Amino acid sequence: MFNNISHIYFPVRDVNESIDFYTTNLGFKLQRRWSNNGRESAYLVMGVTLLELTLSDKTPSATDGRFEPRFGIAVDDIQAAIEGLRAKGIHIEREIWDATTFWGKQAMIKDPSGYVISLREWRAPDGPDYPDWKPAHEGVVRTG
Repeated sequence: MFNNISHIYFPVRDVNESIDFYTTNLGFKLQRRWSNNGRESAYLVMGVTLLELTLSDKTPSATDGRFEPRFGIAVDDIQAAIEGLRAKGIHIEREIWDATTFWGKQAMIKDPSGYVISLREWRAPDGPDYPDWKPAHEGVVRTG
């Protein structure tokens, strides 16, 4: 049912600066950029894991280290995953919704420490290696 880490979310103070750092120094590749209602973001990829960089003033440097890191896990069947987790008493932070930054469904759970974990079910042909993604929602504009 659970098959891979899908993405790791990082709030960043400057998207371009972060893209440069991770691609130049750490071997990540730029997969796509977009603006969602004016907020700049990008996916960087290494292997099959995406690093999601999103412009924010809630970064470790801006909040004295107080921020909410988030990562995601890809699932084959998000409905079955949520039902199974709910049956185990796992807190469902956000029910399944139609995602805006990829084609598919997403939901969120919380771990015992309060960290949010996104569950993601991709809709083919989109996925970490799909180059032709186009936004399907109003307010989302692909910028790269």
